[in-house]
Amino acid sequence: MLQVKGLRVNYGAVEAVKGIDIQIKKNNIVSILGANGAGKTSTLHAISGLVKKTSGKIIFDGQDITDSSVEEIVRLGIIQCPEGRRVFPKFTVEENLRIGAYSRKGQNIKKELQTVYELFPRLFERKKQIAGTLSGGEQQMLAIGRGLMATPKLFILDEPSLGLAPKIVEEIFETIKTIRDEGVTILLVEQNAMCAMNISDYVYALEVGKVAVQGTASELLQNEQVKNAYLGG
Repeated sequence: MLQVKGLRVNYGAVEAVKGIDIQIKKNNIVSILGANGAGKTSTLHAISGLVKKTSGKIIFDGQDITDSSVEEIVRLGIIQCPEGRRVFPKFTVEENLRIGAYSRKGQNIKKELQTVYELFPRLFERKKQIAGTLSGGEQQMLAIGRGLMATPKLFILDEPSLGLAPKIVEEIFETIKTIRDEGVTILLVEQNAMCAMNISDYVYALEVGKVAVQGTASELLQNEQVKNAYLGG
């Protein structure tokens, strides 16, 4: 579904992404691991069109999207759920969800709303509540639900477990598996390496802008380099 070839991203003189290659098969969950500054979010932003690529190619469903605008990329079905949730705090839960369907103006979105509410019953219970008054876990559910309203083909999730209690993290990762089972391909950036690897089909580990190691989740769980770097030995 997605091919990233020789991707480089610079911020002035600083090279954040140094020629990485990534492939994502349809209906897979693929995770990108790495410490802060490894180039994870820069890679996601390059795929989504949010930062300019210095060089390299990005192919989605056979189409070259390297120089496509954010709007064009969204219309093709690549949707990003950002780090830090970024809900609209003064709007209600349902207003936030409807904003997620902005690119689908004129279309009936009742089916998508129902799907999100079935996935996250708490959002249905709080649909008229102001989003800024939700707990952190509920805001993460809302951020994911808002992304799903755009009917993604490839759903990019940036640090969905950040700042959440362990029980909520478990719920979020179970939901990510359910979304994949419904036919949505997932690209996940996550510092909670064990949680990410437990649900992933394939994993890339980045170090200072390069792919240090890659493989299936089961292979990397047995890899001493990965165990020492990401799983506490």
